[in-house]
Amino acid sequence: MKRKIIDSHWHLYTHTDRDGRDFCEVLDKFCEENALAAINICSIPIYKDLGPAQNMLAAIYKLHNRSAYAYAGLVYPEKPFEAPMPSGMDPLSQYNELMEIGFDGIKMLETKPYEQKDYSVFIDDEYFESFFAACEENNTHMIWHVADPETFWDIDRIPKRFLDKGWYYGDGSYLPLERVYGIVYNILEKHPRLSVHFAHFFFMSDYPEKLEELFEKYPNVGVDITPGAEMYGSFGKRREFYRDFFIKYADRIMYGSDISYSGAGLEHLAHRGRSVQDFLTTSNGVTVIDNETKGISLPKEALDKIFYQNFEKVAGNAPKPINKEALVRYVEKYRHLINDQKMLDYILKTL
Repeated sequence: MKRKIIDSHWHLYTHTDRDGRDFCEVLDKFCEENALAAINICSIPIYKDLGPAQNMLAAIYKLHNRSAYAYAGLVYPEKPFEAPMPSGMDPLSQYNELMEIGFDGIKMLETKPYEQKDYSVFIDDEYFESFFAACEENNTHMIWHVADPETFWDIDRIPKRFLDKGWYYGDGSYLPLERVYGIVYNILEKHPRLSVHFAHFFFMSDYPEKLEELFEKYPNVGVDITPGAEMYGSFGKRREFYRDFFIKYADRIMYGSDISYSGAGLEHLAHRGRSVQDFLTTSNGVTVIDNETKGISLPKEALDKIFYQNFEKVAGNAPKPINKEALVRYVEKYRHLINDQKMLDYILKTL
């Protein structure tokens, strides 16, 4: 059965594949072959110092493919970050620029522990207050990565593959897990109507009662089910409970794959999205990021909400058009922060 699916959680790291094909062509083909009605590119400029080119490439894809959405991220001119930013680069000014360009929402990575430490950014500081106030007032939706699995703070429990990536946070140089969540709760207390979906189930798959409390307290808070390291294993351990949970809170849950395009072929990544789809639609055995579990076979009404209706509700039934003149101004203002000359040349040539 053909089903409408919007993948709300993509990443884009390059403008060309290893064979020299333009990324627009590659993404178009992937969407067609995998029957996606649309994708949402989530820009994360602070990830590996990717910088403002992240936002620019996402906007270029929106210009190319009018069915595509994109969420932009804030840019930091230096690390560690120290307020104030240069004139006109404060969070509220950046927000206004990004909305003028035509981005559909905001992507936050500032509370992922490695990036938080690397940039020494505390987004519950007063410096960010006007930014969050504007997001709340304008009902601008956020997709927000908070923390990581709690095992990453425990040397005896963190999976080796993540330890090898340097994602162990229990050595005293990173914020404690409770403080990371505390930053978010501080912001929600000040802005209780903020429209936000927390990525990777808010890393709360072992504590669904905490999510229920959050849903009851904040009317515009939800989660996405982009695969984390642990969550589908947790779902499988409590399959019947989680089937009921997904049905009860179907209007708070959003589908996403977390596919990241970095120039290699996308075919090997397609299974990630399909495995999540199989988990939702079938009762078959399924493996999601090394987690073997069994699907929860949701009813159509819940599936439609999770696969596309919830995203359209917060991001719009159609993507916002790109204001090319505003985009060109943005490129001129932030081009000095782009370290990849080939990528900058591509952006300038394209626009």
